[in-house]
Amino acid sequence: MARWFCIPPANFLYLMGDWNTHMIIAPHVLHNALYKNFYLMHPELYTMLDNGLWEGEILTNAKLLSMATKLRVNEIIAPDDVSAIKTIKKTKSFLRYLDKKGQRFNFKIHGAIHGKTFSEQLDCLDTFIECGVDIIDLPKMLGAQQRKFWIDEINKRNILLNIHCLGYYKDELDMFKNNLIRSFDTSVPFKPSYNSKFNLELPNNWWNRNLIKWRLRSWKKTYIV
Repeated sequence: MARWFCIPPANFLYLMGDWNTHMIIAPHVLHNALYKNFYLMHPELYTMLDNGLWEGEILTNAKLLSMATKLRVNEIIAPDDVSAIKTIKKTKSFLRYLDKKGQRFNFKIHGAIHGKTFSEQLDCLDTFIECGVDIIDLPKMLGAQQRKFWIDEINKRNILLNIHCLGYYKDELDMFKNNLIRSFDTSVPFKPSYNSKFNLELPNNWWNRNLIKWRLRSWKKTYIV
């Protein structure tokens, strides 16, 4: 059964209870003190640090490592790009920077597959295997069908790397229950509806509090904490 890394709004982090796997969004740490202080005060959580690509504020190697160290995260998504060539370049640069700082083995490192074609995506995968990343990420932008292809392909090739899905599609949930991937992340339980936009802070009213509590109870029956 896949592990869910939650992405809660800053002002509802206190509702998470025993959900101990979180994805931390780097730009939110920079711009929201409530969000940052929560994770500083809870090093017992198992956390994955996202690099900020989809928020349009990707951090430099130095800033990403500094933040990861201060927050005592367990995993880092290496800097990436929608371009396969740029993703490979950025991921290799980040790994070299970790080696230079003697920090390579203090974190599990994710490499995200990008590319418009099979060949470009395969180049990413082969590079990540060669460079020694720990976890292969499949971005949501690949689409559900393409992600299913790569999940099957990686498992078929007996590539001994864990798979993480960045975000999820509704029709992927059954697949996630069958041990084909290690984990996925989503903020869906914290949105008013499936298709609505994630907000770092939601109105702290009775409706939102109870909606989130109900959804968390429902998800807890399905996914490993």
